[in-house]
Amino acid sequence: MIIAAVVVVFSLMRLFLIPESFGKYGHYRGDNREEQMNLPIVHQGSDYCKDCHQDKYKDWQGSGHRGVNCEVCHGHWEIHNGNLKTMPAVKNNDTCLLCHQELTGRPENVPQIKSFALHLAEQEVAEGDVLTCVECHDPHAPI
Repeated sequence: MIIAAVVVVFSLMRLFLIPESFGKYGHYRGDNREEQMNLPIVHQGSDYCKDCHQDKYKDWQGSGHRGVNCEVCHGHWEIHNGNLKTMPAVKNNDTCLLCHQELTGRPENVPQIKSFALHLAEQEVAEGDVLTCVECHDPHAPI
């Protein structure tokens, strides 16, 4: 009798708490698909940038960074749309080191450095003379 009551309570709770569209396309709420499609477009991808930034786009396409979308360094398109002052590149070393700090699992074809200070010493540059990676490396046409 107790087991039957638990099953009934569980069934009623499930009926009221789980949305009707749950499980329609898999283990999530089916209505979520349409909700996500109706959200405003925020990210456009690098192809969207080429009409206004043809020179930078051409440099980027022929560079080692061609697999990195513009929005990774410049922020998403929506904050920039029509306002040229809102999308400056992130020019701190932490951004570059997200991909270029030496890690064991990184592919060998991705240039890696142990630390910014050590990299400057290897290049025989005084640490105070250069403060950011982009002072020496053009991210649109690296190396």
